[in-house]
Amino acid sequence: MNGSESQHRDEPQDDDLGLDLVSHVASSSRAERKARPKRWIFVVIGIVVIAVVAAVAISLLSGGPKASKASKASDAKSMVVKLKSGGQADLSTSESKNAIGVELTSLPPLDESEKYVAWAVHESGSVSVITTSSGEDESAGFSPAEDVIAIHITVENSKIPDAPSEDTEASVDVPFSEKDMAKNSDGA
Repeated sequence: MNGSESQHRDEPQDDDLGLDLVSHVASSSRAERKARPKRWIFVVIGIVVIAVVAAVAISLLSGGPKASKASKASDAKSMVVKLKSGGQADLSTSESKNAIGVELTSLPPLDESEKYVAWAVHESGSVSVITTSSGEDESAGFSPAEDVIAIHITVENSKIPDAPSEDTEASVDVPFSEKDMAKNSDGA
């Protein structure tokens, strides 16, 4: 300040000028921040829980499973089909609900390596599994169903193949014809 050289010129200078203290304080505050949960995490979890509960409530209030949607519709067409090995399938379709319903009942038990499989066959030739059962009563539906041309019920190995086997328990064309509905309601 008075033009004289620094009195400490020959002494070693500390180059970090106290930055080690700043680094220590910063790292300790980061550790404290990591230890405390962030409030926004609780907000996100709360929103997710509310969304899941709302989705479940909407699903329950929207008319139940697709099987009952098809069977309870005002334009429902239903038929009961006897399966070759015993038991029956109550099938229903509804154009207005764009759904197919399948209820498998009174099924004889199967070997644990087998399952009953209800298939929806589409116009394109592709298939979709509607439901499976090891012999218990089962109710399920399929939607959208505007391109479904048949329902097949088969017995498959527990590893379900990509397509139904040739040996069907029952096979019904969709839409149901009046002739098929009358034939099946007579028990033939």
